[in-house]
Amino acid sequence: MNVFKYGVWEIDKGNPRKAVEYFSEAIIASPNSSKLHHYRADAYALAGNLELAIIDYDISVRLNPTYPDTYLDRGNTNYRLDFLSKALKDFSEAIRLKPNWAEAHANRAVIYAELGDIEKSNLDASKAAELGLDESQLEEMLETVKINLPG
Repeated sequence: MNVFKYGVWEIDKGNPRKAVEYFSEAIIASPNSSKLHHYRADAYALAGNLELAIIDYDISVRLNPTYPDTYLDRGNTNYRLDFLSKALKDFSEAIRLKPNWAEAHANRAVIYAELGDIEKSNLDASKAAELGLDESQLEEMLETVKINLPG
């Protein structure tokens, strides 16, 4: 089994720190692999190393700027870091690359709600529901925003 597969296996087992080690080893052998940087970024994010995750997502985007999943994952990490404008840009790019992605619309709906743009939030929430996202999941996501908003 190659080190990449070991890294994926460690993620599946819930060992993101060990996965980072395997993905790092794989990156040494293939430093220009967008996929490897993306996987290591995911492992860093799961391990709570959000800043290191962003670095690898940035590298992955530079190596393959047309892969929408990297933008979604980087957007989620930017959101966790409370970088809402960066998260908004990432989700918007994911949608530009993959317009019918319900999850990206839902995530952007949350960002718009947090930024106070309820009209755009509602549009994205409606689009996410239209594309098949479970409405109870969407309501739960948006309810979290309402709880966190002042007032």
